[in-house]
Amino acid sequence: MLAAGQGTRFGEPKALARLPSGERFLDAVVRVATEADLHPVLTVVQPGVTVPARARAILNPHPNSEQAISLRLALAGLANDRAEAVVVWPVDHPFVHLVSVLALVDAFKRTRAPIVLPVHQGRRGHPVLFARTVWLELMTTSTGGARTVVRAHAADVVEVPVPDEGVTRDIDTRSDMPQSGGRTSDGVS
Repeated sequence: MLAAGQGTRFGEPKALARLPSGERFLDAVVRVATEADLHPVLTVVQPGVTVPARARAILNPHPNSEQAISLRLALAGLANDRAEAVVVWPVDHPFVHLVSVLALVDAFKRTRAPIVLPVHQGRRGHPVLFARTVWLELMTTSTGGARTVVRAHAADVVEVPVPDEGVTRDIDTRSDMPQSGGRTSDGVS
């Protein structure tokens, strides 16, 4: 989970922000990742953010850095792990349902595609599954971060239609937080 940002537009780090239920964004994402049996669950956070016991914290000491830096830190944390893929999940997508995460994993197991992403009503969303075969590209791309890698593998991307609007809900500002959900995001292009 990528959760190291300062949340400047939101007014506080989104990892610490609370959903209408009172659950922190960070806890909601870790809960669903754990329910999906993803392991290890790595959370890239800024210093001072406590992560749930079911997750391992990776500190990004530069919360002003681009999200690609946090992704590189997470991938480096998996260097000695036998994981075949990683589910990259920005903390500002806390409304994703378990069924969507399971659909991504299932699609990867069936297709072995380098990139698997959810689609809701024709819009790409988050989280995105990246096979280990593209991790080096994610670690070394100089501009555009993960989007650059998605575009480079456009012909090999597997899109998984899901009924879950949460994959395209993105919380950038407090006004994006209605009583029962988020707003539709730009998704992944």
